Amino acid sequence: MKFLIYGAGVIGSIFAGKLASGGYNITVLARNQRYKDMTANGIILQNAYSDRKEVSKVKVIDHLEPSDVYDYILVIMQKTQVNSVLPYLAKNQSHNIVFVVNNPLGYEEWSKCIGQNRLIIGFPAAGGELKDGVVNYFIGRGIARVFQTTTFGELDGKATPRLTELVKAFNKSHIPSVTNSNMEAWQKTHVALVTSIANALYIHKSNNYALSKSTEDIKLMIQGIKEGFQVIEGLGYKVTPYKLQYFKLPVWFLAFIFKVIMSTKIAEVTMSKHTIVAHNEMSVLQEEFDELIKKSNRTTPCIDKLRNIFNSL
Repeated sequence: MKFLIYGAGVIGSIFAGKLASGGYNITVLARNQRYKDMTANGIILQNAYSDRKEVSKVKVIDHLEPSDVYDYILVIMQKTQVNSVLPYLAKNQSHNIVFVVNNPLGYEEWSKCIGQNRLIIGFPAAGGELKDGVVNYFIGRGIARVFQTTTFGELDGKATPRLTELVKAFNKSHIPSVTNSNMEAWQKTHVALVTSIANALYIHKSNNYALSKSTEDIKLMIQGIKEGFQVIEGLGYKVTPYKLQYFKLPVWFLAFIFKVIMSTKIAEVTMSKHTIVAHNEMSVLQEEFDELIKKSNRTTPCIDKLRNIFNSL
């Protein structure tokens, strides 16, 4: 099975390295210094806990030709970068294009550009930091999956053979993955969650350990998440996946749990470091979620407070 990983950042590198180690034919589209590093040294992954290094040699390209056909193209980049690559994807003849990208506003533009029948939506439960050509990484396994699992789905929610094969490949490559029948609800829920978390982290200069010591800001973050979920429900969507229903628990109890979570290496690798490199993306996602808030006609005083602090920084 042939994969093109379109984007050689942290998540793209993790997926490429793990899929290559799973025995799949992997090509990575990279540019500039990342292209040079990967061409010379391959993909170097270092486990954030064990420090164990894995090196995978893969084919590296710097542009996509219309005739370059893959079984799956995984588009893995920030939301702000997608528009620049859509014309190249539209011309390419590959049948399955998987957007592993934050998107709370829906998929009409992507569908119109590349064709609805080619589009699959996904999102990772992984994170890390790229430094000096090495990706220090974490993949959501075990108890971490209570928070998030790598997830894929069709636009129409159907369980198709191509979706089954994609998830099978990821699980074989030790990236625990599942399917979901409503990825639009899933991604709207995700943005409601991560915008409040990111804004709370920005209050503490993206230092999760500092945030963990502030009960007041942890509670504000949780109340913001609860308001965000009410916005989602007000628009007629269910909070997705269902396991996130635990956010209905009392704020004081969730605050205790999140003070522990924010004091961990997992939070540093998957949350704090991401907010540092994705500042512009988080700003765009907040603006897009604000559109959903307006449509819902809900009041969101805690989200407003978090946003105002973020904007004042």
